[in-house]
Amino acid sequence: PQLDEYYVSVIVHGVDFIIHDLQSEFQQVVLNIVNNARDALVEKKIKNAKITVETYVENSSGFVIIQDNAGGVPLEIIDRVFEPYFTTKEQGKGTGIGLYMSKMIVVNMKGNISVSNTQEGARFEIELNII
Repeated sequence: PQLDEYYVSVIVHGVDFIIHDLQSEFQQVVLNIVNNARDALVEKKIKNAKITVETYVENSSGFVIIQDNAGGVPLEIIDRVFEPYFTTKEQGKGTGIGLYMSKMIVVNMKGNISVSNTQEGARFEIELNII
């Protein structure tokens, strides 16, 4: 509903795979990234705002790619987004703990999480061992 409220379309495609450990925690990781994307899209007043979630399996790894079209993460801070208490939001609007906790959850699942920019926006890639 929060995405509909701000006219953000969500496109989900790919293949299904099962996450055996920390399923609820992993849901929080995805929700955190999607909420951050929504916030960036709304803050920047992006027309035709969209978030794309793609999944695929390669060898023994499952991948979840979450992308938006909000213009990307500024290069001067992209290396810091997973640091604890680092936030780009104005005071009182963010704690800087969400992406840090997301990384800790993924690492605890023996996975990797990274961020990069595309021509349209931010791209978060999560790799998990699924076998």
